[in-house]
Amino acid sequence: MSSTGPERPRKPFFERFTEPFADIAREKIGQAEDRVREAIQAEIDAVSASVRARAVQVRPSAIGFGAAALLTFFGLALFITAAVVGLAHAVELWLAALLVGAALIIVAGGLAAWARSRLPKGPAVSVTRAHEVSHPAEEQVHPWSD
Repeated sequence: MSSTGPERPRKPFFERFTEPFADIAREKIGQAEDRVREAIQAEIDAVSASVRARAVQVRPSAIGFGAAALLTFFGLALFITAAVVGLAHAVELWLAALLVGAALIIVAGGLAAWARSRLPKGPAVSVTRAHEVSHPAEEQVHPWSD
């Protein structure tokens, strides 16, 4: 026996044959992962660029619609104020405000009821108690249980 250096342990017989294939497989899998990652990133970048471009095109319209909504809100507020002031010539101011406010609340309630009736019918919801329902995992036998 010569002690020129530490002896390397010998690899098992099949490991000597499969190790090169395992290295090649790891390398190919890594390349495939990189290609998939690059393809997904390219799609994300393309969608992001498309959304940004569309947002730039839509921005003036969105600002216009927002301004129109704000002006409509103020116009309706002025109509309501005019209704209160006009009704105040026939009754007291507080009573005119009360009547117009009540009318608005009744109209809003009717509109909400109409909108609720127009909702699509969803699936029926059934209520079950927690102690009546068993968890699917409870039906399985655990491998370590006796």
